[in-house]
Amino acid sequence: MTQADKSPPTLPALEQVLRQHWGFAAFRPSQVPVVLSGASGGDTLAILPTGGGKSICYQVPGLVRGGVCLVISPLVALMADQVQGLKARGLAAEALTNGLRKEEAERILDNARFGPGGFLFVAPERLSQPAFQTACMAMDVRTIAVDEAHCVSQWGHAFRSDYLEVGQLRNWHPNAGWIALTATATEKVAADIEQLLGMTRPHRIRVGMRRPNLSFAVHQVQDRHAAIVDWGHRLKGSAILYVRTRREAESMAAMLSAHGFSAAPYHAGMSRVDRDDHQSQWIAGSLRILACTTAFGMGIDKPDVRHIAHAHIPESPEGYIQEAGRAGRDSIAAEATLFVDASAMEEAERHVARQWPSPATIRTVLQALSNQLAIAHGAVMEEPQEVWVAHLAEKSGCPMQLARKSLDLMARAGWLEILPANTTTLMRWIQEPTSLMQNPPELSSDGRILAALLSRHGREKQTHWVLDSASIFAEAGCSEKSGWQHLRRLTELSIVAMATPTERASVQFKSARPSAKTARLPAAILEDRMRDSEERWAFMRSYLQTDGCRAQFLESLFDAEVTAPCGICDRCAPPSPPTERQIEDWIGERISFAELQRMVPSEHREEVRNTLEHWRAQGRVSWKDGVVFIIPGKT
Repeated sequence: MTQADKSPPTLPALEQVLRQHWGFAAFRPSQVPVVLSGASGGDTLAILPTGGGKSICYQVPGLVRGGVCLVISPLVALMADQVQGLKARGLAAEALTNGLRKEEAERILDNARFGPGGFLFVAPERLSQPAFQTACMAMDVRTIAVDEAHCVSQWGHAFRSDYLEVGQLRNWHPNAGWIALTATATEKVAADIEQLLGMTRPHRIRVGMRRPNLSFAVHQVQDRHAAIVDWGHRLKGSAILYVRTRREAESMAAMLSAHGFSAAPYHAGMSRVDRDDHQSQWIAGSLRILACTTAFGMGIDKPDVRHIAHAHIPESPEGYIQEAGRAGRDSIAAEATLFVDASAMEEAERHVARQWPSPATIRTVLQALSNQLAIAHGAVMEEPQEVWVAHLAEKSGCPMQLARKSLDLMARAGWLEILPANTTTLMRWIQEPTSLMQNPPELSSDGRILAALLSRHGREKQTHWVLDSASIFAEAGCSEKSGWQHLRRLTELSIVAMATPTERASVQFKSARPSAKTARLPAAILEDRMRDSEERWAFMRSYLQTDGCRAQFLESLFDAEVTAPCGICDRCAPPSPPTERQIEDWIGERISFAELQRMVPSEHREEVRNTLEHWRAQGRVSWKDGVVFIIPGKT
């Protein structure tokens, strides 16, 4: 008799498993109902706060129920960490990721089909592959865990269309228990998750998002860069600074480094080697501040992060809570700070307006896609082909983000399928390789990489090729890290183009290719997403302006019952009166009274006004026509 056939295990029995394999004496109170529900084999939707120990909530039930626990996870890095952790505890676990050799992938699938069971991690894109479908149907799957389940929802901030296919697992394994986990789900998102996963009568467990050790603050500043430098001086531990763009990640890291801070960037445009290097240094504590985009964070487990700061206004409250929640997971006091200057609101408004492509942009991307695939109107694709999203963006004249979203919307409309892209890096020549061989440019150390590329791929003029980085770097006589640096410089010089897996997509039209001139998305698909983006942005604007408790305000979006004021945010526990140095920083060379009033907390405006009057009497400041001036040489 299998575990699934027996009565659900009791809490003491589950705690025994926890002690034996994880070394913990007891579950956290928030974990108890989730573990009990998951072990019973029913459908469970668990909405736990960031740092709430979600992995335990599916791993313990998956272990006690036996068979295969199939885990749907959005990130390769997250899968790798989970597999490593389970194997370290002596438990069977594998991750089926792209880039595995065919033989290795087959071994993993055979073990899952014919072995004693264990944990199998896959990305949602894997579910559309016929080979996996055949193998999965033959597995003894007793538990299905969906990690970061908000990705399932069209209303979730990290929507991925491939998650729409996860529900089909219910047809293959109708008796499996389901555990869906997320840290951020509004009522709309939660209902969407349940519907798309086929949960008819789920046990929904919502633990309040409140983290009593995490304080929230919004700082109205005149100069974000100066304010962030000042923030750096006050840091007492590891920190993350979130920015909107890759360029800002680089510039902020450089600025902080120039002021003597241990800082480095992290974004998707960096090589995997550099990203891993910076992340490892930061986790080890040798690097204090990471200036990063949203590419950093999901699945990162560093409990002693003391400070999270945002140099921009997030457009999504879910995204903001996910990012802010990476601080203080060790239950020690931590801070989440949002810096806002006069330009921040305008920047965010522009970004929100550009979040979704227009119908005209979608048609233009469709035409660029058709040209890249060389497929005529009305033709049928026999097999999927890889496309370069950057190339689509270039040919359609839109940012890469909008080109990618256009593909996602086409998939949502049923025009095409987006399949898992190969994890290899593809390259192509921009400059004519024959010309480069005849007249090689003077590139110093970069030239060795170019020579190695030419020796292996000099005849591939119009085609893409798979980069065998290890062989190229060995032939050039350089390390992996320096090799990627040389390759990036060659791309900057427009000698070669390089596409990483995140910059590509494997697509196939489901039927005859639609006409780029007449094709129209169903109105609801785009309009609903635009409306939802606007609603999220309206909430964030209100968050900036609220006079009440900030934790309470954020809580109101997710929790049915809002708890008492937190007592530690900048609204509940106002900061001390500003110092003279702070007032000088606010003024800069000059500032309007209206802007200064906006930046000064209301409870301290009278004190600042008295200070200015005192300075005016001393000849340190002057004002005219509603503008305050610092008198040079007097401060």
